[in-house]
Formats: sequence, structure tokens, C-alpha cells
Amino acid sequence: MDLPLRKDRRIIKTHLPFTLLPQNLFKSGCKIIYVVRNPKDVIISFYYLNKLFRTQGYDGDLSKYWNYFKQNLQPWTPYWEHVKEGWDRRFEKNFLFLFYEDMNKDSKAAIKKISSFLDKTLTDQQVHMLYEHLRITNFKNNPSVNNQLLSELGITKKVKDGFIRNGNSGNWKKEFSKELNEEIDMWIEENLRKTDLRFPNLDQ
Repeated sequence: MDLPLRKDRRIIKTHLPFTLLPQNLFKSGCKIIYVVRNPKDVIISFYYLNKLFRTQGYDGDLSKYWNYFKQNLQPWTPYWEHVKEGWDRRFEKNFLFLFYEDMNKDSKAAIKKISSFLDKTLTDQQVHMLYEHLRITNFKNNPSVNNQLLSELGITKKVKDGFIRNGNSGNWKKEFSKELNEEIDMWIEENLRKTDLRFPNLDQ
């Protein structure tokens, strides 16, 4: 299936890998922003997401979930194949590859980088407005992204943190045991062996 051509701008957000997207995606003239996150935080994020959605039905602990994740036995995996597809295309025209950790570290710099990529010029005031709009405390209360409706419909469980938990980097340190972290480190090292992809501040 090819991507239909349109003159007006629109935004499409997806978790799908490029292999499952339209074949003419990179020739259509659209701009692509690909965000990759530290695999340790991805594991934690997916763990809580699977526990949150009643349709997923997961009610086990983190150690058991990790075994599903590393075997690609849960939605949105395989993780490594997805990330490597993005990394291998990082020099393509109209393609911007970003690390979630860098965006978290300096959100205003990320806003400026993305706006420049999209051929938009922002004033300092506009950058600050976007920065405030995207702060996690405001983001959590935004009905456009916090999936409040799903909670009201009973599709997600009513939990304290909700759909948007905290958005920070490094939360895996509060969750992983020493043994689990060592096992995941070996898994990461093995999967990075044949690529030059390196995550910023992987253990921070």
C-alpha cells in the first residue's frame, strides 16, 4: 500500500516499524521523526502499560514480564529490530533520529531542533510556551494524550499514576534487582555487538 499524497500538513503517530508502514514512505516527501528510548526504561514502560490495560490481561511481576519481552512475546516487539531499522535510516532525507534521553535532558534544545527540521521558526517565547505545555505535570493532565476516556470506559484500570506515569529517564533503577540488571546488560551488549548504535547515559 502506498501513502496517498496530500498538499496540507498532517501528523501521524505510530509505534509500527518501517517494515509495516507504506513502502513509499521515504519517497513521499513527508518528514519522519523517529524517537528511540533506552531499552531498560522501555521494559519498565511496557511492563506498566501491559498491567494498565485490561485488554492485555497481564498481572504478573517484572521478572516474568522480562522473559516475555526478551522473547518478543508481547505487543510492540521485537524491540531491537525496530530500533535498528530506525538507526540504519538515520541519514535518509527528511529523517530525524532522536534519543528520548537527550530530549529529556534539554527539552528546549529538542524543541528548537525539531522546529528547524520542520522548517518552522519559533521565537524564544514560543519555545518556552511549548516547553511548559510539554512538561510532564501538564502533559499528564492533557486529555488529548492521557487516555482518560479509556479509563472511564473501563478499558484501563484506575491506578494512581494513570496512563502517563512520570516520563523520566532512569526509572528502571528503582525497579531492577541487581541480578535482573546484569542479565539485561548482557542482553543489550549482545544486541549492540553488530551495530554502532550507542545509547546516551545507558546506566544513568
